[in-house]
Amino acid sequence: MKNLLLLGDSIRMGYDSFVQEKLKGRMNVFFAEENGRFAQYTYRALSDWKGLLALPEIDVVHWNNGLWDVLHLNCNSSGCDGEAEGETISPENVPADLQFDKDPLTPPEVYRYMIGRVLTRIHQLFPGAEVIFATSTPVIEEQATWAYRSNTEIESYNQIAREVLIPRGVRINELGKFATEKCQHLHRDWVHYNDEGSSLLADEIIQFMDQEKLL
Repeated sequence: MKNLLLLGDSIRMGYDSFVQEKLKGRMNVFFAEENGRFAQYTYRALSDWKGLLALPEIDVVHWNNGLWDVLHLNCNSSGCDGEAEGETISPENVPADLQFDKDPLTPPEVYRYMIGRVLTRIHQLFPGAEVIFATSTPVIEEQATWAYRSNTEIESYNQIAREVLIPRGVRINELGKFATEKCQHLHRDWVHYNDEGSSLLADEIIQFMDQEKLL
């Protein structure tokens, strides 16, 4: 059987076990327990994960980074883990003691650079593997917590990823579009999906790989 490596943030952590279970007997599925967070974090941790998981030769890498990269942190908040739930706030309704950073965690030009570096590292560590990049899924903006993301900005980062990765032979799984159309009612908080939503994302990932003849 072929070997699949799933890389990504907490959205990936929601669907990875579903992908593994649904592909049982068809494909070996590997993933780190750790959150891949932002692009630079994935770049730094990738070789560590390879060693920790004692990975075999990988045939397919399905990867995402972006939701952490577009994050506008609240400079008057502490204990932020990047994914926490909290009170409902937005840039138009910010309590007096909160203040969002103007710039996202990873500015666009840095994201463009780092997403290319992550791809280079994937090729270095898993030569010959087919690479799929999954676009970032939408959020419920009005339920932003100690930090803020906008769907407009998420899509702009998805477009950066397309521009960088498609010319380098990466297949784009439009997971963000799928989630917008099929999973909007299945959020368990402002960012994440409940089990039904994560299972649907897993189905879409498997269908995409099947269409691309990668299973």
